[in-house]
Amino acid sequence: MDIIQLQQTLRTFAADRDWEQFHTPKNLSMALMVEAAELVELFQWQTPQESLATRLNPALQMRVGEELADVVLYLLQLADHTGVDLDLAVADKLSKNARKYPKPGEKVTPVPDIQITAQTHVLVDWENVQPKDSEIRRLVPDVTHVWIFHGPNQLRVEENQTSFGNALTLVPISRAGKNSLDFHLSYYVGYISSRNPNARFVVISNDQGYAPMLEHAKVLGFAASQIGFAKSRAATKRVSAKKTPDKKAGPENKPDKPSPKTTPQTPKKVSRSTATKKAALEAPTLPAKSATRKPTVAKASIAPAVAEKNAPIAPKTRKTGSAPTASASVAKKRAAVQTIATAPIDEKAYAHVLASLQKSRNKPTRKARLYGAVKSLLGKEEASDATVERIVQRLTAEGRLTIDANGAVIKTP
Repeated sequence: MDIIQLQQTLRTFAADRDWEQFHTPKNLSMALMVEAAELVELFQWQTPQESLATRLNPALQMRVGEELADVVLYLLQLADHTGVDLDLAVADKLSKNARKYPKPGEKVTPVPDIQITAQTHVLVDWENVQPKDSEIRRLVPDVTHVWIFHGPNQLRVEENQTSFGNALTLVPISRAGKNSLDFHLSYYVGYISSRNPNARFVVISNDQGYAPMLEHAKVLGFAASQIGFAKSRAATKRVSAKKTPDKKAGPENKPDKPSPKTTPQTPKKVSRSTATKKAALEAPTLPAKSATRKPTVAKASIAPAVAEKNAPIAPKTRKTGSAPTASASVAKKRAAVQTIATAPIDEKAYAHVLASLQKSRNKPTRKARLYGAVKSLLGKEEASDATVERIVQRLTAEGRLTIDANGAVIKTP
């Protein structure tokens, strides 16, 4: 029987029915006595021999089991609400009884206290890091209890934690939100420390926001610390996948992207009519006829569109290497958009975002909120703007959602 897990189940059961207001130590101890009396009632008029035959009477045995269960449940709740660690209390009581009542005929000698194994509670921020049981044991060799705090949409959390057995407790956060999991974990540090003042606490997370809470715990005399966790192989692969577009941008792919060296030459690539090309070749001879070109300047002031059209092919522009033209800037932006659209997407990350949006009750109704939700679901390591943009583009391309011109999300997964 896992006492801690059972007490947590009882707390949830009471909270769901709004019974917490009645579960004071006074009321629980009275209820415990009532249930014990109902157990006594089953044997009230039996002889000692008849009571010994209970195991031979299936109907009576079932009733005894029900009353015993009631007694145990109230007893566990009473211990929970008074902050008594039953494991420690039972071990201490056995030690005292051994000293108080030695075996018959045995020389009375001091009985050493029962050695109680020190407890080390490990609390894992699963939204931040996902260590396996073997990795937790490597980081904290003396671990005795593991508490994993995870988001409501994180599934199969316990898959790689089988070696902990009943020492593992999963704590899903009640409601998603900024720092919600951090507050849950901090609350449990206080809860466990109130029940086990001599226990050691280790938080596994790369989030430095726990530092003030742990430092305060140390000031109060508790053994508390934090251990970071290096990225797993899966995370490393995801990071490598994100960097793939940069690695592929080798010499063989240079023509696909604008280069600072080639950008000033962009006007040469712009298609022109045969007449315009001839005008460009004849342009250097124009200064010799400057007297006859004065009317042309007047025409330029009347027809600026014509002058602007001729500007890119002027000799001065081509010789001095001036700033890129508007057409080069547009080409550069298109190349950047094409890079984002064609970059690979981590399939697991995409599937996680899609499943979370489908299950979410509060679906984003605006484009900005949608981007924020996707970034939050990806996590700190993968939440780059480019990754978020690619995932939203894919959701739109697959018809999972629709965003109108005003930025409203009119269709969600």
